[in-house]
Amino acid sequence: MTIAGFFADGIEFHLPHPALDEAVLLVTHEAVAHALALLRASPPPGFDLSSAQENAITEQLEWILENRLRRTGEVPGFDERVFRKVRRGAEVTNFNGKHPSKKPDLVFDLARDTPLVLSTLDALFVECKPVDGAHPLAKHYGKLGALRFICGDYSWAMQEGMMLAYVRNGHTLAASLRPAFAREPLKTMLGNPTSLEPVPGSLVNPMVEELHVTKHHRDFSWPQGKGIAGPIHIYHSWHNCS
Repeated sequence: MTIAGFFADGIEFHLPHPALDEAVLLVTHEAVAHALALLRASPPPGFDLSSAQENAITEQLEWILENRLRRTGEVPGFDERVFRKVRRGAEVTNFNGKHPSKKPDLVFDLARDTPLVLSTLDALFVECKPVDGAHPLAKHYGKLGALRFICGDYSWAMQEGMMLAYVRNGHTLAASLRPAFAREPLKTMLGNPTSLEPVPGSLVNPMVEELHVTKHHRDFSWPQGKGIAGPIHIYHSWHNCS
């Protein structure tokens, strides 16, 4: 797909889209934790969170987040006033239009009335990854996960993205992700991430770590002469799925 076909003439838009209120990231983190708690308490027949594969967990999350939590509002702030829909595997186009079928794991469409944005790209894009002994963190969480936000595959019009980790084998943000992001060549590949910082007000309990954030440099160019892409904040939502 070419850029000329990707953007229709006469549409005015600004890049990047306005920053999200951090409350949006906090409530998403809490909603995912609540959905996983429901899965532990009442799993569907044949489903075991401790052994389920990534796609199976993400499928269950989409179902609970969209068909229950967003509709009922049982997680305060996670409702139709903030989010339009939660979609799994929705196809999106990358920053230059050359890859029209990128598929972030979850897309939380935003229900904000913001002028001069590309509405199909105004969302919280979430990439889900297992973090365990079978999935080396640098390769799966880094090169096959976070890198997609840095290179302009996902969330390229936004200033935020989220990595959602299904954690087993005792991995933690401090012991596992912090040294991985500081080690070359991953550090340079991911746009020299800043140190992990906790997000004030985050939910934290024995099954979910406190939400953390890192800031990453992006150096691709936005389309239609909008300039070099600015940095992106990646939020890290880690959940115990043992």
